[in-house]
Amino acid sequence: MNDLLRQLESPYDTISRSLSELRELFYRKGRIADANAKLDETVKLMAIQYAKASGSLPSDLSNELANQETFSLDAVNRSLRAIADVPPFGDSEGRSIFGSTPATAFDDGDEDLAFELYQTAGLAIEAQLAATDPLDIVNEAFGHHVRDNFRSNTEDAQYMTPPEVVEFMVELAERELLKSASSDERSDRLVVSDPSCGVGSFLVSWHRVHEFASQRNKEIPKPLIIGQDKVDRMARLAKANLIFSGFEADQIFVGSSIEDGTPISNFDNSVDLILTNPPFGARFDTQELQKSSRKSLPTLCAGIGSSKVADSEFLFIERYLTLLRTGGVCIVVVPDSVISAKGAAAAVRQLISRSAELIAVVELPPVTFAQAGTRTKTSVLAFRKTDNPSREQKVFFAEVNDLGFEVSKRKGVALKRAQGSNELPNILRAYETEEDLALPSGSFAAWREITPSAIAAWTPRRFRIAEATDVGLPPQISFESRPLDELVKPREKRKSQAYSDGTLFISVLHVIGEGMLDVPSMSSYAPVTPGLQVKPGNVIISRINPRIPRVLVVPDLGVPLLCSSEFEILVPADGISPYALAFLLLSQPVQDQICSLTAGTSASHSRVRPDEIRQIALPWPKDEAAFETFIAKYQKANEAIISGTRQIMALRSGAVTH
Repeated sequence: MNDLLRQLESPYDTISRSLSELRELFYRKGRIADANAKLDETVKLMAIQYAKASGSLPSDLSNELANQETFSLDAVNRSLRAIADVPPFGDSEGRSIFGSTPATAFDDGDEDLAFELYQTAGLAIEAQLAATDPLDIVNEAFGHHVRDNFRSNTEDAQYMTPPEVVEFMVELAERELLKSASSDERSDRLVVSDPSCGVGSFLVSWHRVHEFASQRNKEIPKPLIIGQDKVDRMARLAKANLIFSGFEADQIFVGSSIEDGTPISNFDNSVDLILTNPPFGARFDTQELQKSSRKSLPTLCAGIGSSKVADSEFLFIERYLTLLRTGGVCIVVVPDSVISAKGAAAAVRQLISRSAELIAVVELPPVTFAQAGTRTKTSVLAFRKTDNPSREQKVFFAEVNDLGFEVSKRKGVALKRAQGSNELPNILRAYETEEDLALPSGSFAAWREITPSAIAAWTPRRFRIAEATDVGLPPQISFESRPLDELVKPREKRKSQAYSDGTLFISVLHVIGEGMLDVPSMSSYAPVTPGLQVKPGNVIISRINPRIPRVLVVPDLGVPLLCSSEFEILVPADGISPYALAFLLLSQPVQDQICSLTAGTSASHSRVRPDEIRQIALPWPKDEAAFETFIAKYQKANEAIISGTRQIMALRSGAVTH
């Protein structure tokens, strides 16, 4: 690339290109096979270049490294030792982020490679220092060098969070703290922590956003930044990342944050804000947790029971609660199982409901961590620790389908490329303005009043706002969200009744389409299994395998009727048309909610619990007069289907008789 093109590059483009060149240099030369070690060497060379640019590298060493003729591995190692023990890479007590004996991993014969790497690292550092808004340069380096290196050891599972998501979470945190916490709730310092800090992306981003905010508001307290990671290399890289971004890095510790007695335990019950992306899928022996984590995980250790292992994402949720002060906020990336699955995940949601108020759930697209080698669905979960959670909470729900990038492989390497539009800024604006949002891509945001402890899953799709075209109504009709429970009478206790002659029985398989009932099959159906009594005008909805929608207004067939216990029976509230309920229950937004209630179960055996059905939200039209006119036509069409089916049955019966 010629000098003119280099001058036209943005700092981000220069950093990205330089890191790509570093990776290719390692690959072509076939040196240092381990991806972690490559990243280590890259950061060491960046550190030397940073020291050179800031004037802390002795001039004789700087000159020695400047030319290929005088460049040597000995000079590199002497340079590393020279900067290792002095600020910002070393403290007053002689401790260095590079350890007690800092050295590179290059061997004799690697001089040409080391020189090229050193020069390229210099371009990246120059661009970083020239950038108006410093970049998360070590995270970028991680993305270029490390793909699958942690897969063999899931306890150390690290998936670097994309900057688009990091920035969104940090901006959300800043707005939430300014909006909800008064100054008298805090001391004169704001304690911000990432207990699984990785390379420190959240801490770097928070520093940057906080500095900008404090320039506008001088009353914002100075932050105390706390990071910890169980992997020594990650803690070291986090410190380097903070340094390269121009911030202090003296509160980054090594240790497992879910264990008692590690440095972060000194901040139990005092953290104002946690921003983090914990390891997913790591499994911990529960007997060991009983020994090591009783203070950090009191509830889970007390209630482990017969379980032999516990998933890391569940353990970290409770750890955040024991770190937070009352009123403190946690914003965390979690796998979707945390917000939707049953079993242990449901127990963790109950724990949050007892100890905190839910703030937001933002579902991310599968591409989010694709560059790191996984398309696991994830969400951003935000909650505030409190001693007395309110029963009804106003919660922000959003589903995001576009982050402005796609990931594809080139020569076996997952590469991130710009595509589409990052919708997270729109989602953030919807959060700020407290207005519902719907985007053409299907992304949406909505504020909803809910009772978190009573809801089986916190999947955003359950709370999606509806457009008229989504529901199947004329586009001029607008909606408000109304819980189904408000539109039907309380659930009755119904005794099972055995089938008898003179009765018709509606099984799930008899509801064969919208408004369609297989009356001929019912007439010859004599089940052994008892059913539940239903009356004309009741609405029945199948709870089994809800991916096949089965909703019916029970018709008047002139005989007593029973239905399968797999149906939930809804009795419309006074003034509510059963056909209005049936129409809306079969709309796509509502069907999406119902299907989301069965996340984590197989399609053939999935069921929705009765209380879950009644908690779904219906898009109830505000213009009830126009809606009633429409529903009258819908009712007439439904009744015609049943009437026509019975007429056909009578004709065929007569043809057989005569």
